[in-house]
Amino acid sequence: MSNLKLVRKSELLNTFACGKTLLQHKINSGLIPPPIKLGLRAVAFYEHEVNATLAVTIAGYSNQQIKDFVRELVTKRKNLLAQYTHLEAAND
Repeated sequence: MSNLKLVRKSELLNTFACGKTLLQHKINSGLIPPPIKLGLRAVAFYEHEVNATLAVTIAGYSNQQIKDFVRELVTKRKNLLAQYTHLEAAND
């Protein structure tokens, strides 16, 4: 996860092959990780979370399993700062 790439909502629509309303419903339902805020009117999604969610969806996970998986992905976001802070300290 050393390369953090962000994708915009328009890319997500293509990835999940759905419209804006269905995409928002999936986000609100916990079937797709929520976006991160980039500014007052801009959001993006972590590409690795999108790819992981797409993989479990393709693998046939149930909606409840996908929700649990997404919840775990979002929880891991808190570890990102510690991960990069640790890398900074190791380079000193």
